[in-house]
Amino acid sequence: MKKIFALLSLLALLAACGDESSSSAPDPIGEISSSSNEELGSSSSVAEKNSSSSVSGKNSSSSVVEPSSSELFFHRCDDGDSTSSQGGGYIYYFICKDNEWEDYRKVRKDSLDSLAAIEKNKEHPNMDSLFSGYDGEYLEFEDPRDGRKYKYFEFDGSSDFGSYATFYVMAENLNYGKMVHSSTTKFDDEVTEKMCYVDDEWFCDNHFGGLYTWAEAMNLPKVCDSVAVDSNDACKAITEKRGSYPGEEYLNIIWQGICPDGWHIMNQREWRYVHGDIRSNILWKDNAGYNTAGLAIIPVGTYHPNGNSVFSGAREHASIWISAEKNETNAYSISFFSSSGDHFLRPSSSTKGSFISVRCVMDSDNPLAQN
Repeated sequence: MKKIFALLSLLALLAACGDESSSSAPDPIGEISSSSNEELGSSSSVAEKNSSSSVSGKNSSSSVVEPSSSELFFHRCDDGDSTSSQGGGYIYYFICKDNEWEDYRKVRKDSLDSLAAIEKNKEHPNMDSLFSGYDGEYLEFEDPRDGRKYKYFEFDGSSDFGSYATFYVMAENLNYGKMVHSSTTKFDDEVTEKMCYVDDEWFCDNHFGGLYTWAEAMNLPKVCDSVAVDSNDACKAITEKRGSYPGEEYLNIIWQGICPDGWHIMNQREWRYVHGDIRSNILWKDNAGYNTAGLAIIPVGTYHPNGNSVFSGAREHASIWISAEKNETNAYSISFFSSSGDHFLRPSSSTKGSFISVRCVMDSDNPLAQN
C-alpha cells in the first residue's frame, strides 16, 4: 500500500505531540477549491464607506470522511473520499485513490485565517494578525485627503549588486478613492475610482486596499489604459520622468500617481532592494510567510474586466503596479504567488485595464529617490 508506513509514522509522531484531533480540521475540498464570482455573492450596489466589519454567514456541513489516525491506513476507503489530520502546526490532507489513502499535502494552520470562509460562508477573514511577525516599529500616517490611516515603517534593504539603502514604505496597500462596482463600464476621470474585492468595501477598508487600473493608479485619464502614453497628450506627463537607460527607462521614476502628497508609487529600483520574508502569515493558501521584513504582502488577487470578468487569485496571488508602461495595453507590476515564497525582482507584464494593488513610498529620507 502506497506511502502507508511513512504516513503512519508521521501521524504517530504528530499524535505523540498532543495535537488536536482531526475532527476539527476544515473541509479540504472546500478550502482548496476557488469559487466563481457568482458563488461569492457579489452585491450589485455600492457599499457605504467605512462599512461594518461584522461577520455574517451560513454554517455549511462537511462531507469529508474523518477516520481516526489508527483507522486511517487500515480502512479501505472509497475512491474520492478525503480526510485530514492536524499536527505540528500543520493540517495534512489525504485523498482516497484505488481504495487506499495517499497523496497528502500540508498547509500551515495559521495561513487559513481564511479567505475560504468568504468562499464557503460569505464571512470576512480575521485580519488581527496581519502585521504580526515584524519585530521593528510600525509608524502611522494619516492621509489628509480622507483621514485614512496607514502603517508604514523604515525598510532596510539590499540590492542584488550588494548596495544598501533605507526608505519609508507603507506596510499595507493604498485605499483611496470612490468604490465602483465591477459591472462599471463608464469611468470618471475627475474622480479616483477603485474596486474592492468581490464588490465589498469591507475588504478595501480592512487592509486589502483598493484595486486600480494602471492609468487610475498613475492618476492619468482612463484612455491611458489603451494607448501608448507618449502618443497621447493626456498621458505624456509621465514620460517626462523616465530615464534613458535602454530597457529600464522607468527604473527610478518618482511618480506620485494616486499616492498622498510626499509619497510616490513604489518603483522598480525600490522593489529591487526588497528581500527576505515579506509575505503575511495569513490568507495565503500555501507557503504563508512570517512577515519578518514588515511588508505584510497579502494575496488580494486581481479583477479582470474581460472574458468572464471575475475576481481571481485571492489566497494565491498578489500584484502591485509600478510606474512603467510596456506597450499600448500592458504595464509592469511586481507579482507574488502562493506556489513560491519568492517574488519577481524584475517586473512582470499585466494588462493595464486589470484592477490590482498600489503601494506607496515616502519621497523624503529616501536615497533611492535622489539619484
